[in-house]
Amino acid sequence: MFDTAAEELGFALDDAQLRAAAALATGARNLYLWGPVGRGKSWLMATYFAALPTDRKMRMHFHEFFRDLHLAIRRHGNDLAAALDELLGGLDLVCFDEFHVHDPADGKFIARLLPALLDRKIRVILTSNYPPRSLLPNPMFHDDFVPAIELIEQALTIIAIDGPVDYRTISSHEAGFAAGWWVSPGTAEQQARLGLRPPSPDERRTLAPAGHPVHVRRATNQCLWVDFVDLCENTTAPVDYLALTQQFRTWVVSDVPNLRASGREPAQRFANVVDVLYDRDITSIFLSTTPLDALSDGTELPVDIERITSRLGQLGRLELAAGAVDPKRDSPHPRSRVG
Repeated sequence: MFDTAAEELGFALDDAQLRAAAALATGARNLYLWGPVGRGKSWLMATYFAALPTDRKMRMHFHEFFRDLHLAIRRHGNDLAAALDELLGGLDLVCFDEFHVHDPADGKFIARLLPALLDRKIRVILTSNYPPRSLLPNPMFHDDFVPAIELIEQALTIIAIDGPVDYRTISSHEAGFAAGWWVSPGTAEQQARLGLRPPSPDERRTLAPAGHPVHVRRATNQCLWVDFVDLCENTTAPVDYLALTQQFRTWVVSDVPNLRASGREPAQRFANVVDVLYDRDITSIFLSTTPLDALSDGTELPVDIERITSRLGQLGRLELAAGAVDPKRDSPHPRSRVG
């Protein structure tokens, strides 16, 4: 199934992908698929998941599962086993995309979760940008997480998917996230070329998708227009972005600054936004004060900046500083107005 699916997309599986495909097809063990950005980890998982002839399966972004699990634990009076029964009862397979551990508090919870999850008679498949030994890299807390790492290494087959090609760099840019744009500096002329109509002041609204208030400039016709300051400088979280993607399939994020100037926490929230928009395949247009190549200059950057810049690299570019549209894309033409 993997060879056929790859052929339909116009590429052949590399050696690392072939190893992972063989391990997925056997169905014998839990798997931990890790490697650099763009090497096909999520595609391999999605292809396997779609082909499996059963309804007793679940695939989720790990952030999303974390959200649902915390809510279920509250409903069950802090009973983790009961919460897992609610979420995973009756399943034979769970797949989690983008598994990572950066936050010490998350690390403590995951160390508690893993034994309970792996004791269940469910096949577990994780994708990650990190080998197990690189999880929770902060030296102040890493040693405390080593027992959890050792459990991962014992209970899951670790497979590196580290081939030479970043497939995101050869995307066709026809739909979803990759059909979006990075626009700098976001002039009225540039917005008009993309068919964007700036929101009027009376279109401002305050949404509460998952508890946190999010001030937006427009929220209509499946389109969300929001400023960076409202989305990333205020207290928001991946659960808010996930909830918003359920209603809005096109996003415009305006006034995106150089991440160095924004500060560490807003930069990390922006990274989380990009992850969610990419994973949910949301058509995304970023109006930025800086060209994409300069976005990550500096030191106050998110931990996963390489993954974020790889994902943003799929976007078409309309940048006055560069003097031309990104050669990967045709010249932009007016689209239907957004909003």
